[in-house]
Amino acid sequence: MTTLIRRLFEEILLEIERQPDFRRRLGALLMEAATAPVEMHEQKAPRRNRRAPGLLDPFAAFTEGEGILRQRLSALDIDQLKDIVSEHAMDSARLALKWRTHGRLVDLIVSTVKARLEKGDAFRR
Repeated sequence: MTTLIRRLFEEILLEIERQPDFRRRLGALLMEAATAPVEMHEQKAPRRNRRAPGLLDPFAAFTEGEGILRQRLSALDIDQLKDIVSEHAMDSARLALKWRTHGRLVDLIVSTVKARLEKGDAFRR
């Protein structure tokens, strides 16, 4: 590969020596590139470990009943359930994201939603 590049540049140098018009155009092009403002693009590091937003709002579904929530959750796959767990911060220890059992994730979501919605009920009576 290096020899190919070397040969390419040697051919360009030969053309520069032989053709003044080519030399002038190449020089103008290089001057233009040297004086052009450099655009700096701020590159942000890609965020890692970010899950997609959940396809279902479990709190809204729970208002229709626990059975409805369980039914809607059962239609989702494990990754979609993990998206819901992650989006609603239902697993502070981040252990549930390692779970592979559909039922276990559904139970976590239902119990967390139920606990959060019922929190403070003792003071409402």
